[in-house]
Amino acid sequence: MDYRDFKNYLIDELRLSPSTVNDTLRRMPYIENKSKSMDREDLQELVRNIWNTRSNKTANEYIKIINRWLLYKNEKPLKYFKEYETYTVKTCTEEEKNKLLMEASREGSRERAIFYLLFGTGIRLGEAVNLKLKDVKNDRIFVTGKGQKEREIYLPSEVKNAIDDYLIERVPGKTSSDKDYLFTTKIGKKMSYNYFRKICKRVSMNSGVKFHPHMARHTYATELLKKGLSVFYVARLLGHEDLSSTQIYLHASQEDAIYEVSKIKLFENGQKQNDLDGKDRLGFEPK
Repeated sequence: MDYRDFKNYLIDELRLSPSTVNDTLRRMPYIENKSKSMDREDLQELVRNIWNTRSNKTANEYIKIINRWLLYKNEKPLKYFKEYETYTVKTCTEEEKNKLLMEASREGSRERAIFYLLFGTGIRLGEAVNLKLKDVKNDRIFVTGKGQKEREIYLPSEVKNAIDDYLIERVPGKTSSDKDYLFTTKIGKKMSYNYFRKICKRVSMNSGVKFHPHMARHTYATELLKKGLSVFYVARLLGHEDLSSTQIYLHASQEDAIYEVSKIKLFENGQKQNDLDGKDRLGFEPK
């Protein structure tokens, strides 16, 4: 990515010192590599991953750099970790998920395919946008994630059916560079990040459910863990190299874990206190 305009913004608008400008530009390739799309949601996830593996101070240093970029893009800056103690993963309830899927289906086969894909595979926005026709093979999709690493994800039949229905009505790509991509616009152009986000925002507004694309990823991961899938498998499906990135979803289902444990009777043959009358604490008759 060319950062010349961003550099001018740092100097002319933010009036940062040369050393601060150089430090900001030095870190940008790492941030770009880790977040890929450079949109606010991906950048927010990057910061959470840093926070999970390193100190609050380090995370806040990256937030400072990222916020300069977000200001340059006229986007809302991220909060520093010192402003809140814990991070709560935002997921959709089953009812909210169904409302979104119903509204997406009402709007069209493309929208339906997008929402079923997000909720059924947990892929990132950027991965969905860059998905190609050849990446969908029977009950699998092959996703190129961060660091250009490919991973294979199971495609539930509901998602596969939604994609098949969409392909019947899909507008073919206008150019050789557009025609290979799964999702195209109504005029046959490859879908951009902003175009994809606008679809999600429209479905969100029309359904009455507050939603952003990453919530589908959070929901997917949390549901898999709740159903007993190993955190190692979930990490692999999400494309996480570090388990700490996946463990935030373990925290998300802590209340569910407490509720489930509360229903389990751990002392099936436990004795009441009055059953021990006349016996010592180990249950033996005193001599």
